[in-house]
Amino acid sequence: MFKPFLKQLTKVTDLTILFATIFVFLAYITPEGIPESSIDSARTNTQAIASSLATAETQAANASAKIQESNLISNGLRSSIRELEGEATRITEEVTRITEEANLIDAVTDQTRIDQLNAEINQLNAELTNNESEINQLNTELTNNVSEIRVAQTTLGASNQNIQTLRVTLTLAQQEVDDLEAALESSRAIPWIQPVRQNTDRLIDAAGFDGFIAGFAALIFCLVVKRRRDWFDRMFGFYFK
Repeated sequence: MFKPFLKQLTKVTDLTILFATIFVFLAYITPEGIPESSIDSARTNTQAIASSLATAETQAANASAKIQESNLISNGLRSSIRELEGEATRITEEVTRITEEANLIDAVTDQTRIDQLNAEINQLNAELTNNESEINQLNTELTNNVSEIRVAQTTLGASNQNIQTLRVTLTLAQQEVDDLEAALESSRAIPWIQPVRQNTDRLIDAAGFDGFIAGFAALIFCLVVKRRRDWFDRMFGFYFK
């Protein structure tokens, strides 16, 4: 009972080796297909570049908005500074006029008027001091705002340059995806037999091409010996007789 089972098992093994040989042969005489992983990798790369491009465009938009806002603030500060400087000029002229008027009054006959004019001068000088303090503060704010504009301009320039580079890279990546998809559609490779080729390539990489050939030759030799057992028995029996 064991021998018939062994005989059937041997036939199944022979057929398996035969079909495996046929499949490997078909896999290597047909064109090699384009791996799906290559297309997936190209698509993933394209999506990553598109995401980076969107980020760069957002940064450029934010920098541009910051520049516009800062320019409006700077214009407002300059306008306020001009108004304060004009007010300071008016106060200075008023102080000069009152001082000249006070110098023309006789201190003996009209000391009260002189005291009144001096009080006005002191008040105007206090206003002038406050005015100059506001001008200095606005100048400091203007300087800081101008620095922010320069930083935003630098960011905008770098973002625009990055956008141009990313757009070129994205175009190339999209073209690569289109080429791979077109090649996949026009390929004459047999899809269902590509795994046989891939697995065989992995086996060759693991064992080495020489090892694969040796193993394959050993299988064929076993089949030949099994089919021609009587001839081998007579041949080697005669040789070792």
